[in-house]
Amino acid sequence: MGIAVWLGRLIFAVIWGVMLANIVAPFEGKGFAFFLFLMVLLIALHLLQLLMFATVYKEHIQWRRGDYWQIIFFGVIGWLAIVRAQPARTQAEAEQTNDKS
Repeated sequence: MGIAVWLGRLIFAVIWGVMLANIVAPFEGKGFAFFLFLMVLLIALHLLQLLMFATVYKEHIQWRRGDYWQIIFFGVIGWLAIVRAQPARTQAEAEQTNDKS
């Protein structure tokens, strides 16, 4: 699943690059409006995903500040990366708890 997450991030990076390029140097004709609409839709859907994931899984997953941004930029791919990182986070927290004892 690690390769799928990195491939998904790469694809989203290209998508964000195209949409930001549209803002910096607007595309000809109706392309500007179309890509602007797609960018607003992408942001709205990723914010909706963030709202759903954060409210449902807030008590079950260790959240970090960067996790919220990961979902905003990468959507479900970011969520998969967060879920994939949970065992390491749980182990690190357990080690910190044992060191304090």
